Amino acid sequence: MQIASAPTGLIRKSLGTGALLVFSATASSPMAVLAGAIVATYASTGVTGTPLGFLVIAAALLFFSVGYLAMARYVSSAGVFYAALAAGFGRFWGVVAAPVVLLGYNAIQICLYGLLGAVASDSLGGTWWAWALLAWAGVALVGVLKARISVGLLGAVLAAEVAVILLFVLISFTHPAGGSVNFAPLDPGNLLVPGLGGVVAFCAASFVGYESAAVYSEESRSPQAVSRAAYSALILLAVLYALAAWALAVAVGPDRVVEQSRDPNAGLPFSILQAHASPVLGSVATILVVTSVFAAMVSFHNSIARYAFSLGRERVLPAVFERVGRGGAPIAGSALQSGIALAIILVFALTGADPVAIMFSWLSGVAAIAVLLMMAATSVATIAFFRRGGGEEGAWQRTIAPSIGAALVGAALLTTLVNLSAVLGAPAGSATKWLVPGAVAAAAAVGLVWAAVLAATRPEVLENVGQGQPRPLAVIEQDLVGRSL
Repeated sequence: MQIASAPTGLIRKSLGTGALLVFSATASSPMAVLAGAIVATYASTGVTGTPLGFLVIAAALLFFSVGYLAMARYVSSAGVFYAALAAGFGRFWGVVAAPVVLLGYNAIQICLYGLLGAVASDSLGGTWWAWALLAWAGVALVGVLKARISVGLLGAVLAAEVAVILLFVLISFTHPAGGSVNFAPLDPGNLLVPGLGGVVAFCAASFVGYESAAVYSEESRSPQAVSRAAYSALILLAVLYALAAWALAVAVGPDRVVEQSRDPNAGLPFSILQAHASPVLGSVATILVVTSVFAAMVSFHNSIARYAFSLGRERVLPAVFERVGRGGAPIAGSALQSGIALAIILVFALTGADPVAIMFSWLSGVAAIAVLLMMAATSVATIAFFRRGGGEEGAWQRTIAPSIGAALVGAALLTTLVNLSAVLGAPAGSATKWLVPGAVAAAAAVGLVWAAVLAATRPEVLENVGQGQPRPLAVIEQDLVGRSL
């Protein structure tokens, strides 16, 4: 008699609120936002009300999160955007969304190799691509390990990031330009000026990744753990970003922050730490930018691998992507993401393209548009799902918050599209900027064709799209004794 082997899958009930918070917060790379996005926003837009911009975007994402996390309780899937659209609009549209999500998350993960390589090269010497390849090897290794093993590494990096950012805020407020703390950056009149669109675009891109807690819904202790982690990550990042942006303006003066941000010799923000704390601290902060970016790459790598796993399990992708290692990591999806990243790093290295101006800026633009599009679509899908009688939530979660979220996130998406030149650093009249939304449209077109092919040739696959977590006995639950994360 042949004995069937035990089915495998993601390790259930292995991640608590703390672990999910670490994955979500590190994905947004707070140190990279401090050193890159905040300075770039001031420099590119000339808007001194930038700190308020982070709070406005966080508010919009808070409305989105209400419906998104309510929906995640009913579509417990590692491919949460894909499953949510399948539940709300129909399985056909879930397949259409899948390539868009994969494009967006791959773009944000891979663009970070350019940023990490450039920062490491400027600080430590060597070529950017050598550092990028070293980071790639590290991500590929960590990506096939059990998720819980990654938590310790990423948690330590996140704690160091938060500590340094708070120290920067403290130093800036205790050494303000002009001798007193200036509240002008918090004046709405300094945000509602020409350049607002660029602020919205940069700030929205800075939060990409906080929503990834729901990607681990199959491995979470409970739906409540997912919700707590996502809300906590959003609030933590909003406070850190707004405080850091305000602190930068306070330290150099609101009347000079734009000029100083545009001056590469000013060395913001680390020159402030060096001047008022210790020269060594500036170097430590630079190293933390590298480790922060590495942590973000690991977090996105894990999310992408899980999306590929969910698509393989439902046969939207080949069955090989359902494979997981002994530790429960989706090894086939991890290998796919590593292969894509390696190919793009090598292309940029061989062509000599700028790792920051092209690789980082353009791919992060693709990611921002793809993820914002999925957020807006998911909000509408949530309304459609609950309107058909799904779930027991009240009107706030079923309709009101998702409607507001769809409108606000949609407005952020439109603003990002209109202000692509500022985000990409391209000339205002350049037609090449449309390559970015064109890539997202092409991904959607691929999904549309593939969905049509499945409907015509493999309807049984289409019927299974978005089903998510398998039968309760299909995967083994983690032993929870003594676990606290």
